[in-house]
Amino acid sequence: MTGVLFVSHGAMRSGAPIALLRFLRWFKENGNRPFSILLPSDGELVADFVELAETWSIDRSRWCPGGWRTTLLNRIGLGATARRAEIADIQNFATRCSPGLIYVNSIASAPVIERLGHTSVPILTHVHELEYWFREMSGLALSSLLARTHQFIACSNAVRENLIREHSVTPEKVETVHESIPVGQIRPERVRQQVRKELRVPDSAGLVIGGGRHTWRKGGDLFVQLAQVVCQERSNVYFAWIGSLPSEIADLEHDIRLAGLTEKVRVTGVVSKTADYFAAGDVFALTSRDDPYPLVCLEAAALEKPIVCFAGAGGMPEFVENDCGFIVPYLDLAAMADRVIFLLDSPECRIKMGTAARHKVEERHDISEAGPRIMEIIERAISRG
Repeated sequence: MTGVLFVSHGAMRSGAPIALLRFLRWFKENGNRPFSILLPSDGELVADFVELAETWSIDRSRWCPGGWRTTLLNRIGLGATARRAEIADIQNFATRCSPGLIYVNSIASAPVIERLGHTSVPILTHVHELEYWFREMSGLALSSLLARTHQFIACSNAVRENLIREHSVTPEKVETVHESIPVGQIRPERVRQQVRKELRVPDSAGLVIGGGRHTWRKGGDLFVQLAQVVCQERSNVYFAWIGSLPSEIADLEHDIRLAGLTEKVRVTGVVSKTADYFAAGDVFALTSRDDPYPLVCLEAAALEKPIVCFAGAGGMPEFVENDCGFIVPYLDLAAMADRVIFLLDSPECRIKMGTAARHKVEERHDISEAGPRIMEIIERAISRG
């Protein structure tokens, strides 16, 4: 039986690789096709991928850029030879499972596909990006990937519409399968009081949670500004940003200090169990400027937290709708602060919306619902050849 070559743009602990890893766990248990995994480089999740299938990262090639062999050949004017040798290594790995399909997870994998060269094997591209990343990635590799893709999966309707509107992809070639999580596995290991003690937040206080990498897209700076507005209106409210890398914390702490919020805003850095922190909070504030369909919101919803997000910033309004929180105008921090305060002041409404969020994520976004749909698309793409 032909296999599937899954190509991830990385093995870092971020949305698209985590989504792929979760699907592959389901696929291994429920599918019957062999598969292998190709990565551009090693990362935090490599061991998890290796547990599932044969996994190889390009930086393990004897001829990868920066290696001593390639450096030596570059010095004597034979860099093209090293490049050809690296491509041969990549292609040799790619053919081991006799793939009947190349599954490209993220448009950021375009440079890897370019190295694979032209092939008759059909390509299925799972798109987790909006136009911001298309513009950042623009170039021949991305244009080639879009042209060579036989079928697209979009992680939200916002992503699907962007593909059709901005990149002239025919609607028939794009299917939306919203991001998913293993809902039953999203549960805290520590009680609320333990986490709040760690964060130095009183049990009686309101706690607003945000999180992710602190990048321009994710809006960590907007989270600090939101805290400033809310804390001017309510004294017994705290904020916690979960998951920044060490290199990003200094930027957030700079704004926190100058805004006079040192006693009100916490930045945890990377944590191993985000569910502990989400469960200890009252409201999840998504301050992202551009976020296709963030997993952190689904995880917060699984823990019965209402979500406040911006309209026009990605796919989360497709989940929130009118029963799981509030959607406010893009970058309108005053409106977001107003809705956050309303939820903190209205425990009955907060609990009702949190309960609705839990029910919705169970019904629509469990991996047991998304997995079969993705597998069906894979099988269809292979059969069409």
